[in-house]
Amino acid sequence: MTRGTRTERRPARALMAAVVTALTVGLAGPAATAAPDTASSARTTATLRCSMRTASPVTFSPAVSAGPRTVTARGTVNLNTCTSPNGRRKNIRSGALTVRGSGRATCTRVTGVRGSATITWYSGPGRTGRVVGRSTVTPAAAGVGGYTPLDSFLSGRITSGPMAGQHITGRAAPTTNVSSCHGRGLSSVGLRGTASVS
Repeated sequence: MTRGTRTERRPARALMAAVVTALTVGLAGPAATAAPDTASSARTTATLRCSMRTASPVTFSPAVSAGPRTVTARGTVNLNTCTSPNGRRKNIRSGALTVRGSGRATCTRVTGVRGSATITWYSGPGRTGRVVGRSTVTPAAAGVGGYTPLDSFLSGRITSGPMAGQHITGRAAPTTNVSSCHGRGLSSVGLRGTASVS
């Protein structure tokens, strides 16, 4: 491998690391580094745990780039195979988180996030069955590592609806190529991983 090729791949690796770090901010961070007994306890006290995948790539306008700019993000994240480790939300099997937010973003950080996110909860898998309720999420406006306003919503707080007062924390990685961010910019990104409410 040539030196040039190694240099070109560094931004992609750095961006993926930034996203994973951003989406593990908050409650997921301590659990990941705690002793095994503590980590196990954190998992069992979670109100809800779901797998997570963007319904379609989240879009950014204008594109996120190396230089700071105000970026608006829009998209929907599907929450699937939801379980309730502490037994308090056994009636929820899936959900859909819809986001429209903006923040001052670069390829490695976003600050000053504003906007709204709503999670619609369903009693059946794959967003079927009856609607159990709708939760409103307030983003981590102070800023997190990562390059999209979406990262802040995935480390946010539920302010109304089911599980109000609890925190939602995401742990995810891109499903699309993010290496263009430092060059022509990044206009969309797909994510998959897990989300928990505690």
